This record gives sequence, structure tokens and C-alpha cells, in this order.
Amino acid sequence: MRILMVTSMLPYPESMSGGALVMYGQLTGLAARHDVTLATFAGADPAEEKAIDGLRASGIDVHYVWRSWPVGIDRWRLRLRDAIGWLQGGCPLRTMQFYDPRMQHLLDRLLNEQRFDLLQVEDNAMANYGYRMQGPIVLTEHEVRPALSSDPRDQLNANWIGRILTNAERRRWHQYQRAIWRRFNRIQVFTPRDAQMIRTMAPELAECVRVNPFGVEIPAEADPSGEEAGTIMFVGGFGHPPNVDAALWLGSEIMPRLRAYWPGVRLIIVGSHPTKAVEALACDDITVTGRVPAVEAFLRRAAVVLAPLRTGGGMRVKVLQAMALGKPVVTTPIGAEGLANTGGRLPLAIAEDAEGIARTTAALLGSENARHALGCRARAFVAQHHSWPAYAQRLEAIYAELQPVSANAT
Repeated sequence: MRILMVTSMLPYPESMSGGALVMYGQLTGLAARHDVTLATFAGADPAEEKAIDGLRASGIDVHYVWRSWPVGIDRWRLRLRDAIGWLQGGCPLRTMQFYDPRMQHLLDRLLNEQRFDLLQVEDNAMANYGYRMQGPIVLTEHEVRPALSSDPRDQLNANWIGRILTNAERRRWHQYQRAIWRRFNRIQVFTPRDAQMIRTMAPELAECVRVNPFGVEIPAEADPSGEEAGTIMFVGGFGHPPNVDAALWLGSEIMPRLRAYWPGVRLIIVGSHPTKAVEALACDDITVTGRVPAVEAFLRRAAVVLAPLRTGGGMRVKVLQAMALGKPVVTTPIGAEGLANTGGRLPLAIAEDAEGIARTTAALLGSENARHALGCRARAFVAQHHSWPAYAQRLEAIYAELQPVSANAT
């Protein structure tokens, strides 16, 4: 098949963005069996120019709109423009940030000059473009956003202005999602919860939704001799609010309990763009690294990896990455969402509150055999159910449903 894949960010293996890594896995899996053209934004990181060369060398036809990360006064001008646009318009802020007339021009040119069998759109922020496509179109919903938050912290932690703006933004997402979903022949989601949310918000589209847990690269297994005794780790990009909440909860409520259970424990928080509140967690036994050249090298040092997520939707790529390395992972029910349902017990340690996470983590720190056993089961599970080829094969099954379909989307 000839596939045009549209992404909101450049998919490449060194990215700190979980979304970009998911897209890269999908892109790689599809490119192994199909003729894939990529239309994307690039420029957020200096390494992306080299990454584009690597993608092209692998046989992928890459087209991009270059948007460098604004700094200084340009950053404040951009924020002001977005704020004014948000007040004047009716779309969610994130969709405005990803709309660029140059991207629309690129898409028009590609769809006019070439014939594709299928169009794959990654991220609902990219669903706002016009796609003059004669053929099936698939949307990947990386995170479905509900109209109202079920998390009471959203109301408790914000001032009254913040609550008004947050609720207004959620209403915009509700209206926007319902409108754009109708433009696609299939909607791919990663978790049953996201699928159910779409079916609840837009019952008429229930038959278009498919659950397909994403995949990750299966790296060489971590050498146990490389782990640092008593070291636990959290990895996540802090442009994603659920990761900020998880890091703050870990530092303020879980670590004090862990210190009592396991004196000498050390926490490393890894991820780009940490907020000031996350940076303020740094102390003698907590390190906040910011962006690092290679996440995998840090994960290999961890005795236990934590993912104490309390909010958000979709799947957590960093959880799968740690499992693929053979690392024991302690997470929450939300952090474990989307993993393939095999009818058996998931190879994760799952706890719902700070006390449970601390006790579970301390127990793993105290038993090398328990860490090794859980890590081995996790790695085997990911290799079987969440590798790139397994993910791409499930996606191809979705594509196969659409071969007789001919749709016009604008």
C-alpha cells in the first residue's frame, strides 16, 4: 500500500516525547511492508535535522514544515498570539498551536501530486486540516479528552480564573472532538477506556473505533550489574500535565514514605521541560535531570522504575520502554491502562495510593530475585504483545477493513 502518514511532531527514536516514539514505532512497522510518505512538523530539537536524514535513508519519503522552538521575546509573542486567538476563536488551544498554513499547503501538494491508498493522521491536533483524499482516512487518538474532569484536583488546585479557563477548554475539546471524529473512516485508540469515551461522547461512531495497543522497540536486555542499588526512576516529558502531577506526587508524598521504608533510596526524575515545581523537588536524594541525550541509558541504571500516574488517558510509552528493558515497574491502574489483555496477571506491580506504592517499591528494592523475576516477565510480555511488528500487524488488520471504502474528506 501507498500510505501518507501525517504527524504533529517528528517521529524519531531519540525523541524525549512519548508521542513521537509511538509514532516512530508505527512508522517503522509500516515502512517495513509498505510505501510510506511522512508529512510532519520538525525543528523543535536541533537533532531533528539529522533524524530526517536517517528516516530518508531508511526509505521513508519525508516532507516537513520547519518550526524552531521560540526563545526570549519571540516566545512571549507567540504566547500572546495564541491567547488572543483562543479568546477570539472556538478551537482548543493545542489545535491552534499546531495549525500552520504551510502544513496545509504541503498536504494539498502531496495529495494533488501523488495517489495514496490510505491516509493515516496521528494526533487529533492534526485533524483540523483539510484532507482532499480519495480513499480511506484513519485517525489515531493518542488521548481522548472528556468534557468534564473526573479528577477533583483539577478544581482544588486552580484559582477561580484557572477553573473557568480549564472548564472552557474542556468544553471546546468536547465539541471539537465530536466534530472531527466524523471525518474519519476508522479511529484507532490505545486503551479500552478511550474507546468507551468515544462511544459515550459519539454513539453513532461506535462501529468506527478500534483498540490497538501501541508497540515499542525491544532493546538488548538490561545488564543487572549496571543497576545502581537503591536507585528508583521516573521518566516523562513535562509538557504533559499528567507527568507533572506524577512527579510532584512522587516527590512530596511517596518519597517521604520510601525514605522510612528504605533509608538511602535515591530518586532520579528524567524528562524535558521540567516545571519550576518539579525542579524544586531536587535535594540530596532527588535529582531532576531535565532533558538527557538518551533515556535508555538512564533506565538501565534504575533498580526500580516508577510511573505513579493519577490522570490522563492513552498508554504510557515510558512504562513499556522500561518493561522492554527487563526493569521492574511500579505503577497505578491508570499507568497500566492499555496493556494487552491476555486474561492473565499483568507483569507490573500496581498500587493505588502513596503508601501502597512506597511499600511495593521498598519490597522490590529489598529483593534482587523479585526484581529479576518481575523484569523478565515484563520483557517477555512486551516482546510478545507490544513490539513494533505486532503493533503494525494489528494496524494492518484495521486497514484491511477499509480497502473497499472510498471516502471524500475535506
